Amino acid sequence: MDIILFILVLGINILIHEFAHFYFARKANILCHEFAIGMGPVLYQKKKGETVYSIRAIPLGGYVSMAGEEVSDFVKIGNTLGVNLDEKGNVKEIILNNESKYDSIGTVVDKDLYGLDNNELFITLNTSKGEQRFKVNEDAMYILSPKKKMQLSVADRSYENKTLWERFKVVIAGPLSNFLLAFIILFFLAFFIGKPNEEAIIGDVGEFASEKINSGDIITSINGVNVESFSHVGTLVANAKSDTIKIGLNDEPEIDMPLLLVFQGLGFTNIQGNSELVVGQVFGRTKDLKTGDIIQSIAIGGPTKELTLVNNWEELIAYAETNSEGENVKLKVLRDNEELTINYSNISNKTLRKLGASYVGYSIGVAGTSSFNILYPLYYPFVRLGGDMKQMWNTIVLLVSPNSGVGVGDLAGPIGIFSLVSDARSQGAVSFFIFVAFLSVNIGFLNLLPIPALDGGRIAFIIYEGITKKKVNKNFENILITITFVLLLVLMVVVSFQDILRLFR
Repeated sequence: MDIILFILVLGINILIHEFAHFYFARKANILCHEFAIGMGPVLYQKKKGETVYSIRAIPLGGYVSMAGEEVSDFVKIGNTLGVNLDEKGNVKEIILNNESKYDSIGTVVDKDLYGLDNNELFITLNTSKGEQRFKVNEDAMYILSPKKKMQLSVADRSYENKTLWERFKVVIAGPLSNFLLAFIILFFLAFFIGKPNEEAIIGDVGEFASEKINSGDIITSINGVNVESFSHVGTLVANAKSDTIKIGLNDEPEIDMPLLLVFQGLGFTNIQGNSELVVGQVFGRTKDLKTGDIIQSIAIGGPTKELTLVNNWEELIAYAETNSEGENVKLKVLRDNEELTINYSNISNKTLRKLGASYVGYSIGVAGTSSFNILYPLYYPFVRLGGDMKQMWNTIVLLVSPNSGVGVGDLAGPIGIFSLVSDARSQGAVSFFIFVAFLSVNIGFLNLLPIPALDGGRIAFIIYEGITKKKVNKNFENILITITFVLLLVLMVVVSFQDILRLFR
């Protein structure tokens, strides 16, 4: 089920992105050789009209192959090739292999297969009958092999000869379609989930919440402080700096309630309801730490920092928050009656704040209520999209900042995305669709980066041309695109390797 959802989520994002490129290319009368979903070997292929539609084996991208993008000049002066003619004697096929049949064969003496400034397309061959000049149809095909054909990329159907505005629309359409998909998902989600209510009324109750708490209860106090709203609940819980709070419901006396502690910077949680320093879920960089380890002491800072004994969660929280800017973590834990020392790198509080996260997170395991509001879907998608894009920007800034502590090893590749899809699905439909929207924003945002192999790089070339009135040299552009594409593939392999390592921790 998860693998199917993974393919669907990525596939829909890729399909919408590439279809937007394709749609505006067709509107600009650009010849599209192929519309492909996926990369690598072909699984399914069908030609309709002048475009080949393909599904390829690796669901990690896609492309629209447009006339004018290719660098190869299939026909050169001095080449020997064959031609097939239509009933008018015009060339309808140019044979570039030794297996296909032909009407005439000869050595190329002269040619114009591009037709710039509406010049007539022709090819002159030195045949057994002497030099023959053939008019070439605009929709003539290169026969690369008996099973592979490609239509001529003539000037007025080529991407490179369209106006700046037409090319800009073709390129920008892909990323904007991903933003639009995210917006539509969030718009309908806003109708479904409703606007959060300010009243501190409990809606959904989590698995580990106290049995004395029920949906519909009103939270009236926390640790003796009167609750003003549901957002106030979060503030009071975080201020407790503990693994338990006292919570008052319906103006009744307060009861004890265990909290889920999420140490974002340290990479582990507690086990909600267990007062001992037992590690719950492990995530992030804590590859040697395991669920069930009992924490005895901790040091955050340099390698010479002395370990500090911690006896309970309050002491661990206090130490972690006091030393949250340290770069390295040392933990002494008890595992199967054996003492172990574990070292790993830390994500600092400063870095987490830029990502919109706290060093230590607290959850009481309940959610508030919401109600339908006709205006909420009109602004919720914008707020959410703005937050997602800000998080993406901050992530990129941190990646290129030498002292942020964030690197390539913290990125998620295809395998990591599969895990995230699985986690989101397990948390319910709302969480799943919020994640799909976030992923769509990620794809759109990343494609706008000014990297030659991405849409943002092409936009940069268009802007350069608009300012200087000069086109970037085509060979130079394609070299840059090829180099950055290879580098991105290498990055994907490295990140995927990191994803695999995480699976076996």
